[in-house]
Amino acid sequence: MPGFAVVDLETTGFSPRLGDRVAEVAVVLVDDAGRVEDEWCTLVNPERDLGPQHVHGIAAADVALAPTFDRVAPALLHLLAGRVLVAHNAAFDTRFLRAEIGRAGIAAAIDPVACLCTQQLAGRYLTGSRALAACCAAVGVVHDGVHSALGDARATAGLLGYYLDVAADDECWGVARAAADGVRWALPPVPSDVEPVLRGASRARGHWLAALDEAPTHPAGAGATAGSDAAETYLRLLDAALLDRYVSHTERAALLAEARRAGLDRAAVEALHRDYLAVLARAELDALGGTTAAGARDDGATLRDDPALHEVAGQLGLDADDVAGAVEAALGDRLADDVRVGPRPAFTLAPGDEVVLTGSMTRTREAWEADARAAGLSPWPHVTRRTRLLVAADPDSLSTKARTARRYGIPVVTEAAFAGLLAAGTGGTGRTTDAGVRRWAS
Repeated sequence: MPGFAVVDLETTGFSPRLGDRVAEVAVVLVDDAGRVEDEWCTLVNPERDLGPQHVHGIAAADVALAPTFDRVAPALLHLLAGRVLVAHNAAFDTRFLRAEIGRAGIAAAIDPVACLCTQQLAGRYLTGSRALAACCAAVGVVHDGVHSALGDARATAGLLGYYLDVAADDECWGVARAAADGVRWALPPVPSDVEPVLRGASRARGHWLAALDEAPTHPAGAGATAGSDAAETYLRLLDAALLDRYVSHTERAALLAEARRAGLDRAAVEALHRDYLAVLARAELDALGGTTAAGARDDGATLRDDPALHEVAGQLGLDADDVAGAVEAALGDRLADDVRVGPRPAFTLAPGDEVVLTGSMTRTREAWEADARAAGLSPWPHVTRRTRLLVAADPDSLSTKARTARRYGIPVVTEAAFAGLLAAGTGGTGRTTDAGVRRWAS
């Protein structure tokens, strides 16, 4: 007999009717005796903003690599077929599953009689809170990975095993099994090219420059020079990407595409990155006036230890030695004349500039908008060609606002970067207070 399929979902919100989507799904297969047989999990690209990321902890850069639900659905339904579906707060999970399966155009109705809710069953077998963590603590079930689909599904499977052990003769098991036996789905074939994508997938691939280790698209790579028009175009893209000291997944893709188009191999790109880092070091040295905070001549020690320079270096695939080299170049004013990298006008926000916010942020939307208005800016509800800046909870956001901003070439920055720009003041120097590094946008 097939047994149970314990399901947990992480979603972008609470209501599929309001457009919320599944962002992660996990299934733990359990036999009739409560023993775990197998498990399966994948992130799902919701094709929208991820909602409360501080709760579920899913990164937009990871779901950008994941399949959409319609691609995941065949494998998921094959796991569920013939089994009793179990979830903690099953009404929530089955509501989303029905919406997503229907949106995918698959005829696979979920029979509520063939589902069991461990939250409801807690009222029969346990006392106290019915929250998953509390139920698990009450019966000694390990609950790791809270608010991850697989972590919660494993915990729910453990709770189910406890119920089966203490109430094996409860008629609810037989009723649900009989209903599951009567479910017949026309299961679609599982696509051979769809693989599960797990959390951390974007980091597991190593530094993004590793993609350039493949054979170059154009043979010009080895001969590309830092002073070429192609290099200038690449550097302008990089300049805009580093406005918030983070090269997002989308920005990485654009930079890699430009490098390949121009025939720049990894060595050539890393050379450009070193030149760029040297320009940042020189600009910061100029901002310091060539002296330390105590007024003594700066020999570069302050800059060599500057965490902001090291952070930018890490984003560019460089290390501490590269930072030291950039500082030496800045001190000796040894930037090559043919390196067309230079201080372009600082990115600043001017009075009246429209700024747009997207995502579930660490502060309320109202608080950010109040700060923006106090700085003379104009918060706007949606992105237009007039928008100067998009502030995102996650710079890799898949929201409609973020996609529109990227299409228009509008910078997408973090809350921290926006706070720095506000601290600099409209019409100011553009030197972000938390970074210690001046940076420019094309």
